[in-house]
Amino acid sequence: MTHPSPLPRPTLLPGLARLWRDRHTLQLGVEPGRAVLLELVNPRAAQLLDLLDGTRSERAVLAGAATVQVAPAEARLLLDTLRAAGLVVPAHSLLPRDLAGPARARLAGEADALALAVPAPPATPAQVVRRRRAARVLVTGAGRLGAAIAVGLAQAGVGHVTPGLAGPVRPADLVGTGLTAAEVGRPLSAAVRAALGRCAPGTATAPLRRGRVDLVVQLGTDRPAALLATGYAQRRQPHLLVDVRGGVPVVGPLVRPPAGPCLNCVDLHRVDRDPDWPRLAAQLAADGGERACATATRLAGVAYALAEALAHLDGAVPETLGCAVEVAGAGRFRRRQWPPHPSCRCSGRRPIRVRPTRSGLRSSSEPFESVTMTG
Repeated sequence: MTHPSPLPRPTLLPGLARLWRDRHTLQLGVEPGRAVLLELVNPRAAQLLDLLDGTRSERAVLAGAATVQVAPAEARLLLDTLRAAGLVVPAHSLLPRDLAGPARARLAGEADALALAVPAPPATPAQVVRRRRAARVLVTGAGRLGAAIAVGLAQAGVGHVTPGLAGPVRPADLVGTGLTAAEVGRPLSAAVRAALGRCAPGTATAPLRRGRVDLVVQLGTDRPAALLATGYAQRRQPHLLVDVRGGVPVVGPLVRPPAGPCLNCVDLHRVDRDPDWPRLAAQLAADGGERACATATRLAGVAYALAEALAHLDGAVPETLGCAVEVAGAGRFRRRQWPPHPSCRCSGRRPIRVRPTRSGLRSSSEPFESVTMTG
């Protein structure tokens, strides 16, 4: 019988629960898609799992079987079974070899979670971590979720996070950010840069003078959507819109120019249903007041926005391409989706003029093509 080529420093996926069903049946993991039952003729073979910590070669692990009175053939079968189930991987597939010091310790938990994720990420945990470390993200605008999103991105391993956040630190900015009460009133961007240095040492935060970034997290819209969309489209700049409306965080759409729909498409769909929308949008953009949002709801919105930003950076498929998700609370989502608007040039089509009418108007808060609610 032939065996697969030896694994370099075989490592059991971290965080797998070990549960004995009986004297000879060991369950690894509890989640569907990961849990595996091992039928062990010799229960001592379970002690080999402690040797799969990434510090030994495969030969050393197999040699260690003798010390716990496990036959070489049994040890070989156990290792091959774990490998076939995807529960044993090379140590270098979890974290990049060149990641050391505090950064390695900080990102070990992130890599462990990626290794256990179902469905699996588009690459190995080490490749995902390396990709994040090379990524550059700008968090810009005046939304109240920006500070927590910037800190979360850095803690998830994004190597360059530039906070371009307007206004001073407000009490609500202390939620989930590492900011302190002593910083209330300071310029928000400077305070967040300092927080990134404390929470994720080594993260670059300087403004990027040249070239596009991998993602812009756009907090609200402080100018007409057409201008915002045109500026991003000209640079082919991916961007994710995040806002708070009526106490509810709204995440999306995430736009990858030249593909649509873009922010202008969304605006045009609103105009189709409410011809007064441009006047209302201008007033909303000029409103610099604090937008209320409960702490639990705010954190749920931040988590969803982080997941979407990281999906884009990791090479996965975000949920908010062509749609926005209202996060009314943990597990309470409302998804609004639109097609590209026929009057917009974002997808390279010749625009078709559409005249808005007042017939059959919906509420201006529901200007979308389709709505899906969960939770």
